Amino acid sequence: MENAWNFIWNRLFDERTCMFYNHLVGDEPDAATKYLPEPELIRLQIPNPGGYGTGMEDCMLNAGLMMDAVVARYEAAGDEGMREYAAKIWRGMELDATVSPQKGFLPRGVSPADCLSHYIDTSRDQYTNWWYGAHRLYFSALSDEGQRESVRRLLTGMAEKMEREVIPENGWSFLREDGERGFVGQMWGDVLPHEILRLPMLYLLTWKTTGDPHWNEMYLRYRDEALRRTQDFVPLSGARETCLSFMQTMAEPYETMAIRQAERLMTTEGAEWLRIPYVTWKKAKARYAGCWGGKAYYVPEPSDFREHQSYYPLRAVGEGIAVAATCPGWKVSDQSLETLCRMADFVDYRQHRTCAPIALVEAYWLVQRLMD
Repeated sequence: MENAWNFIWNRLFDERTCMFYNHLVGDEPDAATKYLPEPELIRLQIPNPGGYGTGMEDCMLNAGLMMDAVVARYEAAGDEGMREYAAKIWRGMELDATVSPQKGFLPRGVSPADCLSHYIDTSRDQYTNWWYGAHRLYFSALSDEGQRESVRRLLTGMAEKMEREVIPENGWSFLREDGERGFVGQMWGDVLPHEILRLPMLYLLTWKTTGDPHWNEMYLRYRDEALRRTQDFVPLSGARETCLSFMQTMAEPYETMAIRQAERLMTTEGAEWLRIPYVTWKKAKARYAGCWGGKAYYVPEPSDFREHQSYYPLRAVGEGIAVAATCPGWKVSDQSLETLCRMADFVDYRQHRTCAPIALVEAYWLVQRLMD
């Protein structure tokens, strides 16, 4: 697991932006950032307005997961060295949340070439993990008052953006930096069950950190409908028990899914998947993903396989166990912990190219903090 930790910090993290980038294109020390689009191409929105396929499209998703891992490691081991790691991740999260002239806009990532250039489209996933990472830092012993004040200020800006833009006239979507609808910005209305709680989640977190009753009112405005759509039943005894019952329902099947996924990967064929090379976005085949807000989205597929077998299956192992480990009162099985450790040990970090090990590290420390 320490090898996975070192791979993440040594190969994917860039000190200039304090962000974790998506994949390696080669064996050079800077292979995660060397082939990112140049700032002038980013300004032209090349290859697409979201930066999909470039290697800088999931920096905030990664940041939230790694903040969770760092805080959990501190909770498990009391390691004061985690304070510096948390501060580094927060610097990247803060940069990302302040780099745009549009208050409340959160890019997917920022170019380390100038620590400024970014694409004009983002996603609800980036926001969600940023909120979660901010939440974990804010309520941990690793944060200081300066960081907590920054969290409150930035959350307020994001909540104001959502309140202003997530309305029927915009199709319940927040807007791109240029004021147009983007690819995956819908927060309410016709969204999938696992996405419907995200809007009230933001309002709840903003209320919990700022104490402003307006955000509690906004949270309550959306909460019950979101819970009904998530769980397909009307809450009988309050939102807290409803959320808890949902988490308990999902813990065991997600553990089982993670174990089965790991077993599929820890084979000769799986080892080949985990070594799939990535090419620079300029050399990758691009697929047309549609036109949004007047702009076409051509998405490079940087690996050999379109579904990125080296990334999604490995990430799912960590995610499944993390789901169980975050459920209050749930004890992750010994088999799950053993499988997680075997999976992390199975990966050849000299040849692996993706940020998926972040999920393994996060899950491991989430489990460790619950051990007797």
